[in-house]
Amino acid sequence: MVEVIYHYFPKTEVSISIDEQILYELAAEYGTPFFLIDEATLRSKLKELEDGFKEFSGVVRIAFSMKANFNPAVMKVFISENILFDVTSVGELFFYLKCGGGPENVIYTSVTETGEEFYEVLGKGVRHIVVSSFNGLMNLIDAASQREVTPKVVIRVNPEVHVKAGVKASCRSGKFGVPFNTPSLDSATSLLRTILHNKGLIFEGFHFHLGSQIEDPTCFVNALEKLETFILKMRREFPDLHVRIIDIGGGTPVSYGTSVPTPEDIGALVSKKLNTMIQRLGDRFMLIVESGRFLSTEACILVSKIVNSKVYRGQKFIFVDAGYHLLLDAALLHQEYPQEVVPYTESTEDLKINLAGRLCDTYDVFPLSSDSKLSGAEPGKLVVFRNVGAYSIVFNMPFHCQTKPPILLKKTDGEFILVRKGETIEELFEEEGGNIVTSYSID
Repeated sequence: MVEVIYHYFPKTEVSISIDEQILYELAAEYGTPFFLIDEATLRSKLKELEDGFKEFSGVVRIAFSMKANFNPAVMKVFISENILFDVTSVGELFFYLKCGGGPENVIYTSVTETGEEFYEVLGKGVRHIVVSSFNGLMNLIDAASQREVTPKVVIRVNPEVHVKAGVKASCRSGKFGVPFNTPSLDSATSLLRTILHNKGLIFEGFHFHLGSQIEDPTCFVNALEKLETFILKMRREFPDLHVRIIDIGGGTPVSYGTSVPTPEDIGALVSKKLNTMIQRLGDRFMLIVESGRFLSTEACILVSKIVNSKVYRGQKFIFVDAGYHLLLDAALLHQEYPQEVVPYTESTEDLKINLAGRLCDTYDVFPLSSDSKLSGAEPGKLVVFRNVGAYSIVFNMPFHCQTKPPILLKKTDGEFILVRKGETIEELFEEEGGNIVTSYSID
């Protein structure tokens, strides 16, 4: 029995337990590498995130940021839980609606904010729109007028607070959101005034996103303090200003072998501040907590096969049939996905282990986690990469003519089903235009 266990500090342990024989049977049937998603873990991570904010005195809604994993099987699980979805493109909206989601549960947060985009999104029934530029707001107003609908608008702000995180999104030069007040039209002050003076819009509230893999949750409190000060200031100009939504974005971290704050740690701190804000503002607003990484990461593993090894100068290279084309963050962010050899056996070899991919690229060597267990690695055995459910499937690349691997889903009843078939080399060739008729003369 191989048990793929996910650790993060200090409260919870979630596991995908798979019989070793079944794992090899799946590899024999579908080939390697392949992704395996666990439905039960998806649902348990959602409940854990919801429970983290149980001390908030208002309504809490979780929003899945589908950019992290837009596999339809994953989306259908979360749609069945009736949560919100953070959608950032018309392509994502197409996937969401095709999976059976309703437009009333969409928070549309565009980066480009074009008029054509808003026109299409509003035409699909989406009404909650996040704006983060003056031009974007003008485009929304024009699209709403053409569609003859009244969107509910949320302003995305950049609180410009210090954030300790794997990826920081709140800084003076950040691309997301607008500062609270600057001489430019691209400020929260300017956007709020424009919205409140326009009868074709409904102002809903504010949104911010501080970063990914947040290590110190006090940044949320600092951002909320600046937001509260701004709201009280604007009420001097607009006494009837009310806030219905505060969206604190994502950032709930996942452990890849190191200690991180839990949803309970973050939720308790944020809820205390928000409850104080409710008392001071007199508005019982809804709290939206977004998450892509936390909800999906631990629910997925990548199963690969060791295809070669070599030993020299006190080190052992293990080569698998996967590569960073499937786990791009291993190269971009040096993400330390925990790995485990299956079957795992203790070895007396006193060698430094290097886990390498099959790509002809120097960077295709996987960083090792403190939770990695690679003892006894030999050709023919399997290597399981854990915590790969976010920003892996969506980053698949055809580098070296590599095809997309199959994706399996382990349902809550224990059944394994194929939710994405593996791409063939012929399909990749056709996708790249190989069957388009062309003729060239060869001199």
